[in-house]
Amino acid sequence: MEYRQLTQPQRYLIHAHYDLGMSQRQIGRELNLHSSTIRREIRRNATADDYDPEQAQALSDHRHHTATKWIKRLPSMMAAVAGQLGEEWSPQ
Repeated sequence: MEYRQLTQPQRYLIHAHYDLGMSQRQIGRELNLHSSTIRREIRRNATADDYDPEQAQALSDHRHHTATKWIKRLPSMMAAVAGQLGEEWSPQ
């Protein structure tokens, strides 16, 4: 299976099915997602009381934004390291 982030509508559907008492496998089958995707989503984003799709989306957006900031820095760092290695600097 190819990696795709869950969409906000999918998170609302997970919430609705979860509230109906469906198992994670049943939710996965309904949404055509692997049951482990549902399990991870609920584990990462559920509060002590419930799974809130709005909060889940906000947390996902925050994680994505944080990762994106790191990725944007990476090319310049890679270029600097490659340049120093080209000058026979030690990786240390």
